[in-house]
Amino acid sequence: MYSRSKWFVLAGLLVTVSMILAACAPEPVVETVIVPGEEVVVKETVIVPAEVEEEEVSAEGECCDVYRIGIFEDPVSLNYWNYLGPGSSVWTAYVVTGVQAALYGLSDQRWDFVPSLAKDFATIEQVGDVWTVTVEMVDNATWSDGEVIDAHDVVFTHNACSDLKLTSNWPNQCAPLGLTIGAEALDDFTVQYTFPAEPSLGTWQAGVAQAPILPQHFWADTVAASYAFIDGVTEPEADCSAEDLSEADQAACDTYAEAYENARKNLYEADPTGQPSAGGYITEKWELGAFAQRVANDNYYFAGSRVVEYDDGTWMLTLPDGTTWQAYGDATGNEILNFTSGPYAPNIIMSIYGSQDAAFLALADGEVDYVINPLGLARGLREQAERGEGILSYTNADYGLFYIAFNMREYPQSLPGFRQAFDIVIDKEFVINNVLAGVVFPMYSTMPPGNGFWHNPDVPKPYVGLSREERVNMAVEVLKAEGWSWSAEPYWDEDLVDVVPGEGLTMPNGELMHELTILGPGPAYDPIRATFNQWISEWARELGMPVKSELTGFNTILGPVFVDADFDMYILGWSLGNVAFPNYYDDFWHSRNDTAVSGNFNTPGLNSPEYDALVDEFMSTGDLARAQELVYEMQIMLADLRPYIPLFYKQVTDLARNNLLFPYTTVLGGLEQAAGFQTDAQPLFK
Repeated sequence: MYSRSKWFVLAGLLVTVSMILAACAPEPVVETVIVPGEEVVVKETVIVPAEVEEEEVSAEGECCDVYRIGIFEDPVSLNYWNYLGPGSSVWTAYVVTGVQAALYGLSDQRWDFVPSLAKDFATIEQVGDVWTVTVEMVDNATWSDGEVIDAHDVVFTHNACSDLKLTSNWPNQCAPLGLTIGAEALDDFTVQYTFPAEPSLGTWQAGVAQAPILPQHFWADTVAASYAFIDGVTEPEADCSAEDLSEADQAACDTYAEAYENARKNLYEADPTGQPSAGGYITEKWELGAFAQRVANDNYYFAGSRVVEYDDGTWMLTLPDGTTWQAYGDATGNEILNFTSGPYAPNIIMSIYGSQDAAFLALADGEVDYVINPLGLARGLREQAERGEGILSYTNADYGLFYIAFNMREYPQSLPGFRQAFDIVIDKEFVINNVLAGVVFPMYSTMPPGNGFWHNPDVPKPYVGLSREERVNMAVEVLKAEGWSWSAEPYWDEDLVDVVPGEGLTMPNGELMHELTILGPGPAYDPIRATFNQWISEWARELGMPVKSELTGFNTILGPVFVDADFDMYILGWSLGNVAFPNYYDDFWHSRNDTAVSGNFNTPGLNSPEYDALVDEFMSTGDLARAQELVYEMQIMLADLRPYIPLFYKQVTDLARNNLLFPYTTVLGGLEQAAGFQTDAQPLFK
């Protein structure tokens, strides 16, 4: 449907302000061209509205029994609490998409803030020293098991998130900026939130308003068992992050942390079998390493609803009973989007192939209709798949970030010169153009250029165009200035036309540098990241650094990085979620979200008061223009601090069989970003 996902996965005010956000929201800057078997080019600097037929989108044949999708990996879990927690894998996202309900979401193509199960925009008022946000819900939406979705579900989910201090994606849903936000059911279908300060773009629209809602009647007992772990546990008076705590204070901190860790573990590891869904499909069966089966939800509230967007900015939703909701315009001008929501196929079968090659071979052979591919697509593999009969390609700009990250809690990764030396010697252009044949694009900012409103084109690119000799010489000088030394310094040999590697590298603390590892997925899973990993390791060794590349399974990396924060460096990628308001600048790099402390997504452990101040203002402002300025500043600051070094972004090419009718194909991030439109795609008989 129209409520697009905003969660971060390992590929978002006042009513008057909400109107401003929608009016100023970044427009799509992508052009989708469908050319079977031919190269497709994305023009990322030109706004091209989605082309739609004047007539209603309809099928000329009867819908088939199954929508067949290929994926590469198993989900981590089917437990939705876990999915937004430590199990935030992109493969989990595909299999549980739509399980949750929400009060608000984002429209399909313009990312306008729109109601989902809310009847209208919220009423926001100042009452004494606090602000209240009151939302009236529809009263006839149900879970897949027939139980009504009501205000008590909303409050239940909010309180569990807040009280149990849930981690990863969860904090922004119930406690953005670390705020304590109350939630109360005024009646069965009216929710009232209490904010300690005026709700902002980051705390309301991109935060609590779009928070997931889960069914109280199913999860109540599990959540109650989690509460039992923290019953009677009080927050220590001491600052648990301080060094040199007394024995008593340390014991109190340990007891407190352990209680909440056990409470969360109980919830994250709970059996989700039979959990009801609010979306178009219910995940009914999962056989490890084989397939996941999803069945149509006969009680899906939006089944048969029509979504229309006009070029005057209007968004319109018409339910099957004729109820119409319209915002942001007078429905004048041309329709730029018009589709009717499913679900269409009674079943979705998601076959787990274990590798990208195997999945696309299955597509070419007609075993699946579509492959959900969060990775880059090598030209050879794409050409091989397109030799299959009836294969179409859909190309869009990406909304993802592939990067190398450093554990800044450890020495020497904590040293600015160490990270800068890596930035200097990583020749992205060489790997992409000479090794990977240009299948991806070098990335210099933490904001993909496809999201033109938020991308800062002026982020410095000081090392582009340098020769290998210049890179090595510059990196050596940076390290020497920070106090590094060698028994034999690396240098460029004119006769060999190559680098003579350094030996005996001593760190500024006087110790010989110890071995470091770069974790990353292997070539069967993602040959692009595996290639970068091996080249970066080799360039580090040229500097005399004992760095090795460790290529392993994708799911194997999640524990050390996102749970234990026990790694040296790693290479992964993000699907960035909320296009309209990029609150990942808070989630990924604000010090309060340090993975080692909070279990959230600041995996490098960046702790910069200057950066935190920018993020706090960004998340607190109701001024979209100021928010854009702050994101521009944060991109420049991150390019200097280097908790991540961005490596590349993709031009997203999706391949699908021509028996699939998609509701639209212009999607920032590609059809993959919409999880293959599982509810709204129509698999047709030929």
